[in-house]
Amino acid sequence: MEMSKQRSYQQAFELASASLKERDLKERADKAGSIYRKDRDGEKVVIPFFSVPYTIHFPRVEFSCPGGKTVSLVVRDLLLHYLLRADGTSISGDWAAYKDIPGGLHYASVFARRVTEPLVHEFGSSAASFRQAGIRLGAIPVKVGDASFYLQALPRIPLQYVLWEGDEEFPASANLLFDSSVDHYLSLEDMVVLGQITTGRLISLSRRPL
Repeated sequence: MEMSKQRSYQQAFELASASLKERDLKERADKAGSIYRKDRDGEKVVIPFFSVPYTIHFPRVEFSCPGGKTVSLVVRDLLLHYLLRADGTSISGDWAAYKDIPGGLHYASVFARRVTEPLVHEFGSSAASFRQAGIRLGAIPVKVGDASFYLQALPRIPLQYVLWEGDEEFPASANLLFDSSVDHYLSLEDMVVLGQITTGRLISLSRRPL
């Protein structure tokens, strides 16, 4: 990660950490669909991220997950922002493209460059590989496009990826759809970050031997 981005993520982490320390963590956890615990060591919030439980330990704001894996600064920021922004709004069941979320049209080119274009480059001629990568990430296949699947990224944030293979007439294309309630849980910038993380994992899984 280049130094300027590292500093930006670190500053975001520090701001979010300070803000959460002043909030009612049980209320935050409830609104985020997460688990709150309190014991003699302090308060904890457990947030499932792609079904893996990430535990945030307060007041230190330290992260842990199964297997002792290091939690990246990008993921730490994303989880703290989700916990801060969550307002308990129910999932609507209506899918929306990033550009159709309020304000999203202004950043649609950034979203495409970081989230959907890498998918087209990697999977544009292989819907089967795309579907298999999704399944390896824990997705449920659905019948849209040439390959598509449903992923539960965070407790209140489902995702739907769709791929259309290219042919002689039309180029390949891909999209990531969010539930229309997503802006109650993540900012537009954090939606891009989540999409970039997820796309990166799909590409990495597709290149890993079965």
